[in-house]
Amino acid sequence: MVSNRGMRLTVFSVVSIPLTVCVWAQGPSADKTEMAAIQPVKTLLISSLDRSLPKVTLEFFLKYEGEGAPIKWEVNDCDEKTRDHGRDSAMCIQADIGLKDGRAATILVSVGTFKRGQLDVPTVYGVRVTYPGGTIHRLDRLSDLPVELHRPPPKGPKDLPAPVPG
Repeated sequence: MVSNRGMRLTVFSVVSIPLTVCVWAQGPSADKTEMAAIQPVKTLLISSLDRSLPKVTLEFFLKYEGEGAPIKWEVNDCDEKTRDHGRDSAMCIQADIGLKDGRAATILVSVGTFKRGQLDVPTVYGVRVTYPGGTIHRLDRLSDLPVELHRPPPKGPKDLPAPVPG
């Protein structure tokens, strides 16, 4: 009979070794490729994306408007819903900001395609703010983001009081 502790160690070993090998096999090159695509977008002047905005980097702008909230940067397909595996999909750099009040902002910057590579001129593909209840506000321009982030969150229906036992 095998003890629970012995079984857990066996299962852990069987699962962790292949997982470690997979992570090691794809680790550095995938990270370097993603960082090579992300870094130019972080340092992109937002005035090149929207003429009404100042000459500051996208990363500075998002940190400032997000009041220092952490930003998660990643490379992904601009529109995963319409992805056709035979076609060349548009590549976006996505910046996600989780705000203190429970809202989240997502900014997508189109940088090229997965097959042809990066374009010379990145463009804003989408800007949206998601509220705690799941409501999504899609914004027309990057310059609309500060107004949306500094607007008080909409008030939802108040919780009903607990029923009185009777």
